[in-house]
Amino acid sequence: MLSVLLGSSLVAPVVIQAQTDNFDSGTLSSAWTKSQFFSQSYTFPDSATGKALRIQANPAPGAAPAAAAISQTNIYTDFYVALDLANWAEKDQAVVLLGHWTPGGAAGLAGGTGVILNYDVAQDGDTPGDRRGGELQINTIAPGFAAATKAAAEITFEPGHSYRLILQCVGDDYTGMAYDVNDLTKPLVTIRANSATYPVGQCGFLSFSRDGTAGTTDVTIDNYYAGVSYSNPAPAPVMAPSVAGTPIVVTRTPTNRFTNFHPPSSGISFSVQTFSADIINSAATKLYLNGADVSASLLPLPANGTTASFSTVAGTLKTNAVYSARIEVQDVTGTKKSTNTFWFDTFSDAYLLGGVARTIEAEEYNYANGLHQTDPVAVSGFTLSPVVQVNGNGVGYLDLKGEEGVDFHDNRTSGESPWTTEFRLYDPVGLSQGMFGELLDVNDITGTNRFSDNVRSQYAASNLLEFVVHRTEPGEWLNYTRTIPLNAYFAFLRVGSFGSTTVNLEKVTSDPTLPAQTTSALGTFSIPNSLARYNYTYVPALSGNSGSIMTLSGENTLRLAVAGLPSKDNRLISMNYLLLVPAQVKLLSSSTVDGTFAVESGATVSLSTRTITIPVSGSARFYRLDAVVPMTITGVSVSGGTVTMTF
Repeated sequence: MLSVLLGSSLVAPVVIQAQTDNFDSGTLSSAWTKSQFFSQSYTFPDSATGKALRIQANPAPGAAPAAAAISQTNIYTDFYVALDLANWAEKDQAVVLLGHWTPGGAAGLAGGTGVILNYDVAQDGDTPGDRRGGELQINTIAPGFAAATKAAAEITFEPGHSYRLILQCVGDDYTGMAYDVNDLTKPLVTIRANSATYPVGQCGFLSFSRDGTAGTTDVTIDNYYAGVSYSNPAPAPVMAPSVAGTPIVVTRTPTNRFTNFHPPSSGISFSVQTFSADIINSAATKLYLNGADVSASLLPLPANGTTASFSTVAGTLKTNAVYSARIEVQDVTGTKKSTNTFWFDTFSDAYLLGGVARTIEAEEYNYANGLHQTDPVAVSGFTLSPVVQVNGNGVGYLDLKGEEGVDFHDNRTSGESPWTTEFRLYDPVGLSQGMFGELLDVNDITGTNRFSDNVRSQYAASNLLEFVVHRTEPGEWLNYTRTIPLNAYFAFLRVGSFGSTTVNLEKVTSDPTLPAQTTSALGTFSIPNSLARYNYTYVPALSGNSGSIMTLSGENTLRLAVAGLPSKDNRLISMNYLLLVPAQVKLLSSSTVDGTFAVESGATVSLSTRTITIPVSGSARFYRLDAVVPMTITGVSVSGGTVTMTF
């Protein structure tokens, strides 16, 4: 609301109507004012809900960067501005929500001022020597594009997904939020700042190249909203969909998007709402687990309505499994749809401690030229507040010095502050207790608040957070010597990631107490982007497209070797622990491709040869492999009365 004082009379408050644009008209309305330095293009590609706005701009070589802005003339004190970031080019550019924006007049964009929420696609740049990774910021902008950062969070959006960006101001307080459109149950990140520098101004959108006067900018946006405030029909922290009436998941079990130790007996449950008169088509609701359609597990279905709740039947989830899940919902017209994605596992604290699985903590690498401790390794460390030493002095790995080139290799020769004294005082390996929230704002002015997404019982009992290895670089490695019972194992790396990269799992085949060691490959962890280094998932070791099966017995020295591109893949991950679980592969079969698959009792599975044999049944059968890691049937042959499959 804006009050205007004329002379000595106070005029009644003028209500500023919210401004919206879904760009479905295929034109930019007269309500928008364009600003740019040089040539630009405004086009309207098709989107999932109609059309979107694509803005492309070129620089004035040697004179001005590529930049293009659109704003509307309403002047706000308090405001709420939001849009969907639908697509963008992977280059060094910024995607910007304008708040309290004052155009530069004759100076054009270069003279503009305001408070902005910007996502820098490549915060460190996009040249070969720059690492990957993005950042969300709240900045004040002075003439000449002079930015002062008031709040920031390291987060890397995944290309191909849409994100809802929000900037809100109440008084001098600014809040920036980002939601993944594929999960509107809570924001990916929230940052807050305080500034009285620019108290009034317009709202709008800007994209610009951060690559001097050489780069271009290319961004697609949709579903713009600006107003004094926003009346969200969904209960916080849920964000209503950009297109009114679209059914979305509003509650879900598991609640967190990245969940550790979800009890399989709890299954999956979720509720859907439209926040309107639009009706949900319950029969069209889909649930996928690891890519397989398990929607039948939601029966019986609820009645169609503006709200609907779903739950899986008992037995849907297996114990000690890793899941990637996707829920798809739509209305009865089939025109309004949404997707909800999340990741979880059904391991348990007790299973990891029970001796069947083997857990190797990332920070507990060898020391003193190949020395190691036997399982169970005692927990050690310093509590954060108050500081109390837990074990150490040879009990656990606290402050045990590793030998460079024998126990580990790190590209640095000294530790990085403030983590140097966190766990291994004498080593340059990046270690910390817990993970930093990776934001700097009014709620964390030093950027040092930290947490663990899940604290296992042995750490909780000692008032410790989980320790992680982070700030890794390609070429670095860590050795772990352990005595392992004879078995065939699958391997998982529990890891948080700020961008996709790879870590190799190797076995040291020479003397692990000497330098210049030789290794053999056991598998590769192809780590996806989980958006931030505090979002942890279990990533399986693969050989090609299938899970790696490793037979281990007695004393083995395993190595985690950071791969990827030098510089580009620096500091992308935080490694929690390596998990070895007994390998099991089952053959499932069905008489029809879309039928119910059950365990084939006559199958003989050999993990050592990676083959399955089964008698010919005399009728058509369809087969699947069932394992806790991805498995692919790579060959089928028939000899006599036996079918042999390789995997």
